[in-house]
Amino acid sequence: MRSLAVWTTTAAVALLGGVANAQTTSAPASESGDINAALTAYAAYQNDVTDLRAARLESSTQLETALDTVARHNRSSLTRGWIAYGAQTAAQSPAFVQGVRDAAAYYGRDAVVWAVTVDPGYARGLRGGSEVTRMLLNSAAADSARIVGVADRYQELAYSLQRQRWANAVAPQQAARVQRIRGLGAAGQPFAPIPADVTPRLHVATLSLSPQTDPTAFGGARFWDAVRGSGDVVAVSAPSAQWRINLTRGEAIDRMASVAALQALDAVNDHQSAVGTLLNDPRSRDCFEMAQLQLYQCMSAARFRYENAFCLGQHGLRDVGLCIGAVAQPDTSAMSPVSGTVTTTTGRGR
Repeated sequence: MRSLAVWTTTAAVALLGGVANAQTTSAPASESGDINAALTAYAAYQNDVTDLRAARLESSTQLETALDTVARHNRSSLTRGWIAYGAQTAAQSPAFVQGVRDAAAYYGRDAVVWAVTVDPGYARGLRGGSEVTRMLLNSAAADSARIVGVADRYQELAYSLQRQRWANAVAPQQAARVQRIRGLGAAGQPFAPIPADVTPRLHVATLSLSPQTDPTAFGGARFWDAVRGSGDVVAVSAPSAQWRINLTRGEAIDRMASVAALQALDAVNDHQSAVGTLLNDPRSRDCFEMAQLQLYQCMSAARFRYENAFCLGQHGLRDVGLCIGAVAQPDTSAMSPVSGTVTTTTGRGR
């Protein structure tokens, strides 16, 4: 399977260059600034990660279901949903929200709104920028680790499945399977269903929660586990690494903070076009697109059923998790890492 992964990486690069009580929300026809609608797409992906973590893989039917589950997420919707989730998380930072409002009181609300919409890096440079950066990097690192953990399960399963007759058989009609998987992730497809009781927890007001101290709150390290009623949410340790922004991917964090700043100033409804633009982070979308292309190419090269399980874990899950986690990197300059903190270069005052 190692050669399979190497081959699909090369091919994807070439292509890139050239349930009951569930509700289904249609993908927006246009890339609007509706934060809650955008967030639904990311919640749907995380909900599927939860299901995949517990799903059984004991037959070809179960494998097909798992493949469909991981493939039914559009790269653009996933990007917008993740940025929206980060924005709602950033809007829970007391220091950041106060910093934005102080700047508005000093410079004028319209001036700050204008600055935020034309320069995504402006908001995170205001007072409270360090706190909001720490929150966003810790949230991204936690979400990434969660997805990668489930990816580990499927890649381990791929090896164990080689000993099972049904999985060690040649996958029939693989070309048709790949075509089906491609169609599931196409633009305009409805979002995957999420449990109806999850939706209320996705709508959060500014400064209504404390993800810094409650890991089960929206934006917290274990939110996506807690929202589905998982019992494994009590003994949660703070991140052991001290994070700093990965400069090649830091624009995603800037965009999250910018949308949160507009929320802090109650300016979202009047600037829907600007919000819609901020939600579309090109580098994140490119990363998710690469993950999708890798999944398609890996499956195109697969011969046996167990190899499809490997593709699912490596590209449908791990690559997406790495795209999210790539905004943060360990701060190797720190002499004595402090749990859950971030070194940043912010602090633009009034």
